Amino acid sequence: MSHTENLTSFAAAANISGPFLPDNATLTTLHRAWPRTIPFENIEVLLGRPVSIEVSDIADKLLNRKRGGYCFEHNILLKTILEEVGFSVTPHLARVVWGMDAPQPTPQTHILLLVQVEGEQYIADVGFGGVNLSAPLKLQEGEQQGFTLERTGTEQWLLSLGVAESKKMMYVFDEKPCEAADILVASHFVATHESSVFRHNLMMTGVVNDVQHNLFNQRLTAYGHEKTEQQVQTFDEFRTFVSQFFKDPDVLSHEDMQRLYDKAGH
Repeated sequence: MSHTENLTSFAAAANISGPFLPDNATLTTLHRAWPRTIPFENIEVLLGRPVSIEVSDIADKLLNRKRGGYCFEHNILLKTILEEVGFSVTPHLARVVWGMDAPQPTPQTHILLLVQVEGEQYIADVGFGGVNLSAPLKLQEGEQQGFTLERTGTEQWLLSLGVAESKKMMYVFDEKPCEAADILVASHFVATHESSVFRHNLMMTGVVNDVQHNLFNQRLTAYGHEKTEQQVQTFDEFRTFVSQFFKDPDVLSHEDMQRLYDKAGH
């Protein structure tokens, strides 16, 4: 196996070319290309199938089979690709506080990356579902690209969508990297625990024709010049909505599509 095999495969799928150097330009290029190339989706979890977080399995699913995945799959693969470029990368677990008025000690059910770039640290996160970071964020307090970072402790941070009074909290994380065993436990919890939202709802996100699309069960939301929403009326319409997220529209079998339709219509 080539030591840049995943990078080469992703670059081909994303239609981007190097040279890929461990600098800010490359990190931004890879980050921006990600949601246009690999969708966020929790199909395996919703269908009750195991989710592997082994890099080889993730690469096969997301790159070879042209599927998508949830945060652990996305950011583990991104970490591998960044390391193939030559970046120094550490994984960090986060407590999701989306929809809350104040941070609560929720389980650590999300993963993000901190990347060393020219003496600075940047957040790279291509797996937060309906809210995509448009590009890496420098690990410093203040507003960046429509997001806000705040210190909440000596080594702890809060990331929010929006600025000032319009902020919506996303997640809390600290600067201490997590271990592979921590990631395994967190991913298993998200994929199998009865309380996990991924067990009961279809969630897909991707950039289609330069417009972000979010599918929640049978409701499709597009964030173009104006926000638009469509509610699925038929199975054929649902199949069209789901298929648009994938490079190969026939990546899912008819049987899987029917099972998803039934589960998403609960």
